[in-house]
Amino acid sequence: MSDLLAYLPAVAALWLGCYELRLLRTGSDSPLAVRCLCRFGLCMAAAMALLAAPTTYLEWLWPWLPRLTHLLGRETEMAALAFLPLAVIEIGLPRPRLLTGRLHIGVTLSATALYAVLFLSSCVRTRHGSLLAEGTGAVLLASCDTLFTGYSLWCLAVFLVPVHRYARGLGPGALRTGLRLITASATVGLVWALWGVSSIVTMAVDHRQGAGLDPVGRVLGLCCLVLGVLGGTAASWVSVTTAVGRRLRAYRTYRALEPLWSALRAVSPGTALDLGWPSVRLFSLHRSEFALYRRVIEIRDGYLELRSFVPPDARALSAAALDRFPVPPAGRAAMAEAAVIAAALESARIGPGDPGDPGDPGDQDVALAYPADCSVEEEAAWLVQVAEAFTVAGLVEHMRHRVAR
Repeated sequence: MSDLLAYLPAVAALWLGCYELRLLRTGSDSPLAVRCLCRFGLCMAAAMALLAAPTTYLEWLWPWLPRLTHLLGRETEMAALAFLPLAVIEIGLPRPRLLTGRLHIGVTLSATALYAVLFLSSCVRTRHGSLLAEGTGAVLLASCDTLFTGYSLWCLAVFLVPVHRYARGLGPGALRTGLRLITASATVGLVWALWGVSSIVTMAVDHRQGAGLDPVGRVLGLCCLVLGVLGGTAASWVSVTTAVGRRLRAYRTYRALEPLWSALRAVSPGTALDLGWPSVRLFSLHRSEFALYRRVIEIRDGYLELRSFVPPDARALSAAALDRFPVPPAGRAAMAEAAVIAAALESARIGPGDPGDPGDPGDQDVALAYPADCSVEEEAAWLVQVAEAFTVAGLVEHMRHRVAR
């Protein structure tokens, strides 16, 4: 099982490469930059597979295999990192004036060629997944590690700084979220590259280093690449998580309106809409926004039917409720609304008085006037405040007592 976990960084990089490849085939505003990121993912996946610990222990197949996989893995990793500054150049983000595509490619080819020459000249040996060298060979192998670490830091720094500056100027959205995750990925990548200094120290002191990724490097690489995958694919999953969050908020609001809706439905059951669902409380999450919209409409209809039952002294009743159940200033309007609703519900329960008495239509302007010119979300938020005030302990009983007197 641990052998399979060693290939997780390769899987993460491959996922990113395949995602960018699909994006490239379906169309993109920056095809050259997407092509660079696609090549980065595919090359990094190959490098992580070659440098995985199980791969370096296959010397029983061929004695030169660990040396070959180490060399090809490092060369492929340098090639993958080379595509990051190229992506910045293709997008047109601010960068050092002297940095051009041709110059960067020339530096990359020189670095990879020099790395291969130094590695092959070191006469390195392998034993149990480790690279061994003596004397000049150890110096040459330490030089390889220094070259690789320096090149990695350069590529990541050239990529990180422009992306971070660009992300700071963006507004909320999937692009900013993705770029922030990519920035975090590059930052972890810098730490990962700095960890390469440990290989230099080990080779200089013990004349030995791992042929593949050590446990710390594997963890740093996995964190770096997972953050990169999340940032690179943010356009696809941010919209999904945003929609799920919006539906969860709608469902919570829907349930928060339950006490007020239930009380209104008890006196005016005809306001409930029959949609053929098995239950007003059981529905799939993707219906929560429509269910909330339906519930707000039903409460509106209940308000309209209840207005004729508003007591004539509604203003005095709401003032008395505020005196008996003090609330902060921000909640006074909702409490007054809830008090009048409780009084009107009691009047509706008692029923009309003498049929010959035309009665008083009540002080209908005191409450039961839902906000006009507002969105469903704003109206639902107001109704939640009213519902919370309506459930204050003792309020309904108090208003029933006042109306019955």
